[in-house]
Amino acid sequence: MAKAWLIRPFPHDTDRLSNFKSDNIIAIGWPEVSSLVGKDKNEIREILRNHPKKYSPSQLGAALATVNIFVNEISKKDFIVVPYEDDIYFAKVTSNYFFEPTKITDGYPHQRKIEWLKGPISRDQLPNDLRNSLRAPRTAADLSHYTNIIESVINYDSSELLQTTPDYMDVSYPLRTDLNCTIKIPKDITKEEAERLGEFVKTLYFN
Repeated sequence: MAKAWLIRPFPHDTDRLSNFKSDNIIAIGWPEVSSLVGKDKNEIREILRNHPKKYSPSQLGAALATVNIFVNEISKKDFIVVPYEDDIYFAKVTSNYFFEPTKITDGYPHQRKIEWLKGPISRDQLPNDLRNSLRAPRTAADLSHYTNIIESVINYDSSELLQTTPDYMDVSYPLRTDLNCTIKIPKDITKEEAERLGEFVKTLYFN
C-alpha cells in the first residue's frame, strides 16, 4: 500500500520549489554528504556523526530521521505533499533515491523523481486533520496516517473540497445579571486559539 510523506522544498535552506516543479523532482540538502545509495540507517548515522556541522545528539537525531526517510523509507508510488506558503502541491514518487553530482554546488544533490498530480491547492481547502498535520516543522515527515485523505483530495475536483468557510457556533456568556454576551467561534477552535481570543477580549474595555 502506498504511503504518504511531507517534503518541504527548501533543501540546504534555499527555496527550490521552481526547480522541483521544472525538473519533476523532490530533494534534500546535505551537499557535504556523498551518495547514500545502498546505505542503511546505521551507516547514514555514522556518516552524519562526521558532518562538518558537528551535530548535537538532538540535531543528529533530526538529521538522521530526515535523511533516512528520503533515502530508505520513501518508495516508488508513494504520495508526496509539498507545502509552500499558503499552497499545497501533491505528487507521486516515480524513482528510487539517487545522487545528482551536478547539484552539489546548488545544495540539493539527494533527489527522487516525481510526477506532479495536483496543486496548488489552498491550505484552507484541505480537511482539518490533514491541514493540521502539515504543521510539522521537519523537512520530511510521515503522513501515511492520512493517505486516504490525500488520495481523496487528489481525486476530487476542486469544487468538491471542503468549503473555506468554517462551521461556527454561538457561545453565550452571562456578563452581568441582566446581560448576556454572544460570540461566534469556529467549532474546531483549538486551545491555543481560545487562549489568544481570551487575551484579545481582555483588551476590550474603555477608560
